[in-house]
Amino acid sequence: MSLKGDRPANILVVGIGNPLRCDDGVGPYIAGCIETRGLSGVHVRTVQQLLLEDLEEMLQYDQVILADASVSGPPVDFRPVEKFSGQLLSSSHHLSAELFVNLAAGVYHKDLKLHLCCVKGLSFEVGDKISDFVLQRAGEAVDLIAGFINNMTKGKV
Repeated sequence: MSLKGDRPANILVVGIGNPLRCDDGVGPYIAGCIETRGLSGVHVRTVQQLLLEDLEEMLQYDQVILADASVSGPPVDFRPVEKFSGQLLSSSHHLSAELFVNLAAGVYHKDLKLHLCCVKGLSFEVGDKISDFVLQRAGEAVDLIAGFINNMTKGKV
């Protein structure tokens, strides 16, 4: 998706996670790093978990980027979120990014442009220190997200 040159970017970056559960705080950490870059048209917020009520806000943006910790997968994973045809909801305590894309289409008849950036965590124990390895990966994630935003606002995505 590219943005038109005649209007400013309208992008939301959401950092998901609990900063008091060690590496689970990497999502809010990434969001804070993006905010300090002062990218034009980029709005940042943090949440401990996604709620269904967040969807209406997300639909107000041209692009939404979620940053979160993961327990498996590659050290850093940045990908678009597509609609999913399988079971999307097994618990109201964990809402998938795919669920939001599906609900946007099914309930609001809108196309939610959503990307997910996950950083694999090592420790989810109680504590407020993100591990050094995860902080390194968070730096990579920030650069990926900022690069994506810059390319998007220049019409290259």
